[in-house]
Amino acid sequence: MQGGNAHCLLGVLACWRLGCKIGRGGLGLETLGLRLAFALALIAALPTQAEQKVAIGDCEAHYVVFPSVFLSAEVAQRYGLPRAKDISILNLSVLDAAGQGTLIQPTGRTTNLLGQISPLTFREIREGRAIYYLAAIRHANREVLRFVLDMNLPEGEAHELRFQQELFWDE
Repeated sequence: MQGGNAHCLLGVLACWRLGCKIGRGGLGLETLGLRLAFALALIAALPTQAEQKVAIGDCEAHYVVFPSVFLSAEVAQRYGLPRAKDISILNLSVLDAAGQGTLIQPTGRTTNLLGQISPLTFREIREGRAIYYLAAIRHANREVLRFVLDMNLPEGEAHELRFQQELFWDE
């Protein structure tokens, strides 16, 4: 179960996409333990590209970008996130060697293929021991974005994470 808490929101989001009715008379995942078990089961079923991770020092950075419409209106409102077909969400978490969420100070930007740069604004979310950072990204349909994320670990180490992803609109 190492690192499972950090992926609780990801599992809930995946479930919404699969058509489950969490929090609306369906499973009503009220306790963290039940939510965690459910999230871990969903994560295990996701395709390998659903989440990426990289080693940074003694830690692991986990990141995923998904359409904001995968969020229910209730979840988007709870976390203060926009929900529209042309907005995706970046979910970033860093786990230490023991699998515990780590406080970081992320900053970042995206660059499209025309060289237009957009800064990322992260919101820190804490759920129990899980710590993750969310940023909303407005984009065109089938737009390829290059991401540059800068993270400052508690020991003062600075790390940069770069990746590229094509983003799609979803209704």
